[in-house]
Amino acid sequence: MFVKTLEYCCYSFDLQDLPRLIAVKDADFSGVDAVFCCLPHGTTQEIIKGLPRHLKIVDLSADFRLRDINEYAEWYGHSHRAPELQEEAVYGLTELHRDDIRNARLVANPGCYPTSIQLPLVPLVKAKLIKLTNIIIDAKSGVSGAGRGAKEANLYTEIAESIHAYGITSHRHVPEIEQGLTDAAESKVTISFTPHLMCMVSAIMHILLFAYSIFSSLILKIQSLYMLLVFNINVGCNLLCVLKWCLE
Repeated sequence: MFVKTLEYCCYSFDLQDLPRLIAVKDADFSGVDAVFCCLPHGTTQEIIKGLPRHLKIVDLSADFRLRDINEYAEWYGHSHRAPELQEEAVYGLTELHRDDIRNARLVANPGCYPTSIQLPLVPLVKAKLIKLTNIIIDAKSGVSGAGRGAKEANLYTEIAESIHAYGITSHRHVPEIEQGLTDAAESKVTISFTPHLMCMVSAIMHILLFAYSIFSSLILKIQSLYMLLVFNINVGCNLLCVLKWCLE
């Protein structure tokens, strides 16, 4: 954990300029305002329970993304170790929950697939512009999204000049996506989600299939929500990739 604040950014560091790494138990948080937790799933819950209450915390693991602790246990293979913290955690998708995040002490940073899928779908679901049944997501991402672990499936000979599906029916981002869409619809939404690993370092793309009535309404709704956000200025054109069919 970095406990020294960097006053500026530069392109090269002398070794003496680098923050000193120490154990969490030895850290002095009296002069710290915010903490970013980048620990493996299942470990953040215990760590955050022991942090001072004055800290603003952003957790980059999946430990606080799912509100239902029973669902968390089902998908992550162990019981939630900080259910009292889960009750106060706010899902950190800023484009959709900006005000809640501003007032939160604990923010659960969203996953990569859920972020890029909810941004186009949630506004359409809220506006009742698409049917809630048969939502199909064909997802593709680069190797960096698979983590840094030494896995046979991530070897060059397994990935080079290839693409393959993985986590079919069992990817842990499914409940996170369904949670967001269910909130938007105010009724249970289930999806068909198939992620693919592609031979590239990074990037993520989805083809979203759903039934709709008027295609122009979909684009206008996306643009009206996101065009005011500088970092999503082209989201209406670049994020919504749809194979479509008309409602009967």
